[in-house]
Amino acid sequence: MFKRPVFNNTLLNWYQANKRELPWRETSDPFKIWLSEVMLQQTQVITVIPYFKKFITKYENLDALADADEQALLKDWEGLGYYNRIRNFQHAVKEVQEKYDSKVPDRPEEFFKLKGVGPYIGGAVQSIAFNNQLAAVDGNVLRVMSRLNRDGRDMTKASVQKDVKHFIEKDMPLEAGDFNQALMELGATICTPRTPKCVICPVKEHCEALKANEVMQYPLKKKQKAKQEYYYNVYFILNDKDEILLIKQEDDLLKGMYELPRFDVDTSLESIEEKYDLPLSQPGAPIGDHKHVFTHKIWYMEGYIVYTANEHENFIPLKDVKTLPMSVAMQKMINLINTAPDSEL
Repeated sequence: MFKRPVFNNTLLNWYQANKRELPWRETSDPFKIWLSEVMLQQTQVITVIPYFKKFITKYENLDALADADEQALLKDWEGLGYYNRIRNFQHAVKEVQEKYDSKVPDRPEEFFKLKGVGPYIGGAVQSIAFNNQLAAVDGNVLRVMSRLNRDGRDMTKASVQKDVKHFIEKDMPLEAGDFNQALMELGATICTPRTPKCVICPVKEHCEALKANEVMQYPLKKKQKAKQEYYYNVYFILNDKDEILLIKQEDDLLKGMYELPRFDVDTSLESIEEKYDLPLSQPGAPIGDHKHVFTHKIWYMEGYIVYTANEHENFIPLKDVKTLPMSVAMQKMINLINTAPDSEL
């Protein structure tokens, strides 16, 4: 077990001297700090930076985001993925607007009741924005703590993460926000998964895994499950009014997002016609294909153009397609038709 007071001071001094310049570190606005943490969940810093800058320009305060049109918000979020994050965030800021006069609660027991606020988001925002003595335990922190303590437990288990959180909070320095960011910064820049820079690590004297020459054995590598694979035919259903059929999703994962009609490869054309009550031309050769890898699954998609002379409530003018929120997978399929002659997309 490493010596906490010495470790804490060493890490904080290193952080102040070496921290990266990131846009969310230039503000003390709790709303913007909260927004950054929502964006950073499951997403790399380099990806988040332009999105964060765009959002704080367009939605400069909590009220602006609370009052935003959901479809426009989803469109602005397009490409960040995990769309429930922004839906939950807007739900939460609306609640802050209504219950707390648009001021982010500085009492953890109130903040944790808001939609989408779990142990990490709660700890990060409350410590960074208000310096409450709470740990923010993400993947970087779990890796650092596993190596420091030579802890061979499964860091993906909630019970283990809870123990790590309590361990950090037990001797949390007064500069809680900086300390949490320092731990995360150490994991992101020094104590990395595959190429840790142990030689220049500021706290290497405290690392039990390094002393045992076992750094790469921590954290315990859990055997990954094979991703499930799905094969789809994706249809560009066009009519003679320069319109295309798009479906607005209602499931939790992609709710509010639009997508092209997508069917298992063995679905008959008759079944598709029946589903939409539309007579369709026979599809020609595929116009292209795309493989999209999600966290736990892979989609293999092949695109086909079909035509109809009939009308349907889900037809959208081709010129408006780019204004609608779509998943990255669907954006890439839409791009297939952009290569077709006379395309207006």
